[in-house]
Amino acid sequence: MIREESLDSLRRRIREEKPLIHCITNPISIHDCANIILAAGARPIMAEHPLEVEEITATARALMLNLGNITDVRMESMERSLRTAKRAGIPVLLDLVGVSCSRLRNDFSRHLLDIGGISIIKGNMSEILTAAGLPTHTSGIDAGKEDALNGGNLSRISRAFGELAGQRGCVVMATGPEDLITDGKRTLLVANGTEKLSGITGTGCMLGALTSAFLPGKDAFLAALLGAVLMGTAGELAGERAKGPGSFQAELLDEIYGLTAGQLAERMRVQEADSDVSGDIDSACSHNTPEKASRNSLDD
Repeated sequence: MIREESLDSLRRRIREEKPLIHCITNPISIHDCANIILAAGARPIMAEHPLEVEEITATARALMLNLGNITDVRMESMERSLRTAKRAGIPVLLDLVGVSCSRLRNDFSRHLLDIGGISIIKGNMSEILTAAGLPTHTSGIDAGKEDALNGGNLSRISRAFGELAGQRGCVVMATGPEDLITDGKRTLLVANGTEKLSGITGTGCMLGALTSAFLPGKDAFLAALLGAVLMGTAGELAGERAKGPGSFQAELLDEIYGLTAGQLAERMRVQEADSDVSGDIDSACSHNTPEKASRNSLDD
């Protein structure tokens, strides 16, 4: 199991170094993605014009590509930026928004993965199942309820996502009522979160941006774990004070910014899992909160 001190050390490092994070993301969540990167202590730049993205990516410490609300221009920019990042050894997070409902996005995501240089593949359970070549029950860009982790499918999904991570040489980050993070050798389940995260648009995209802010630490697995735990814990605390979706959004950013190492250590619920796990999923993941809902990467 990863030590809590490692998570705190990574958070402090990002706040001290203030790395530049280049995001090419959908316009519906672009404002919130920029703000959550700032709350984590990094610096966002949201450039997407094809004639400047290569130059900008080359100056960044990490790159996030989000397939939501896709356009021809953004597709060209993503490929240019990815090739630049690969040449320079800049870590990249690819958020597979909508690949389960659109052949265009699915084909393009495979093209990007074939280029290589991806550090983290992120998506909801249905999107990651699609990336692994498995059937899904998606509804638009939302994950199908049938695709959520449970005692009957945990072993199969854990194995399939581990194989995908191994084939692509990256970390797979699948979000849902429980988040699953794997690099093909280690698999962790994260149970932090609240259903209120699905009550505002773009929290899935924000999670991708937040995780990208930790990629300059050069440990993609640790970045994915910190992103999932921090977002989930901040959501829990924000939900305890918010009066509705408007105040929840503000409280969420405040918690990402101000959450202490002690609070994170006390509330984080992370459990190791492997392909041999069976039975009730609660036995594989320390789940003490009844209010965790899928954080889908909402776009359009």
